Amino acid sequence: MRCANRVSQSVERFMRDAGLSEAFLLGGAVLDPLVDEQAKISDYDICVRDEESFYQTLQNLERKGCAVSDVMRTHNIYAVISHPQLGMIDFSCMDPEDNGIYNVERIYARFQQRGGSYTNAVVDRYGAIDGIKRGVVKIVSGPEKEGAYNVLRRFLALSGKYNLDISLNGLNQETVDRITASFKSGYHYVPQDKVRCLSRLVASLRRVKNRHHFVKNLGEQGILQNAFPDVHKLFSNPLFQNCEKLKDCQTQKELLELMMANVDFKDRDAMVDCMLLLSKREKARQDKGVREFVEGVEREKTSPQRLAKVLYPVFGFIQSKARN
Repeated sequence: MRCANRVSQSVERFMRDAGLSEAFLLGGAVLDPLVDEQAKISDYDICVRDEESFYQTLQNLERKGCAVSDVMRTHNIYAVISHPQLGMIDFSCMDPEDNGIYNVERIYARFQQRGGSYTNAVVDRYGAIDGIKRGVVKIVSGPEKEGAYNVLRRFLALSGKYNLDISLNGLNQETVDRITASFKSGYHYVPQDKVRCLSRLVASLRRVKNRHHFVKNLGEQGILQNAFPDVHKLFSNPLFQNCEKLKDCQTQKELLELMMANVDFKDRDAMVDCMLLLSKREKARQDKGVREFVEGVEREKTSPQRLAKVLYPVFGFIQSKARN
């Protein structure tokens, strides 16, 4: 099986610009057009297997006028590339067999250049195509490999993109239970995993077709309880679950503002602290509206009015103790 023609042409263009003779295309850009010929490809996940090729690619693309982010290291080495024709590309150095945790992430295509022509072959060892047609995703590698926040982040991404059934006792209950168990097991994670997970939650909330069901199901499942307890409390509130304005929000910024507007006053400080995590998202992946929102709540937190609300009661308590 080969990649869809339009996808193949894009990857071949990337390889020519990057000076690569071998590359691997991962995940949705392989899967989606094979399930739906009209599927939109919003970005490409491409990897190579050795560091020398990785860094040489970045240099070649910069010379071609591509914008390249700083190189980041989490569970692998990666950078975000903005290509003038192909758009956003997540480029990494890793073994393609190790990509992702879920069956629908494990599909990939191997591209090779030989004598001026290109070939590719799709590898689907875990039934990604059949799984997404049925709307079922399963964990096919140990959650301890990447940590609980990445297990959750990837599930949120898939749920938002494919509008999966995540209701209680629904098609994906087994997977939800394993995610919950991964947090209780205390798997190690790097701090940036938590940042990326929260960012993905907001992005998936914007993308999903039925936000009311998405919020309600996440609240009832308790899947966010250990990851983001303040968000879980909000999503468990029937008033927010049934908020009419939820379906009208067009941007991530509007959704974040709506979330803050529905937080109880006593919980506002904790929610602000949670939202400030979004300021640590990699610059190349930051949503402009989210950045503006975070800057706003950051100013709110340090404003004289906010400090007065926090400090005056403390000073009053200290003074009363001194008088006594």
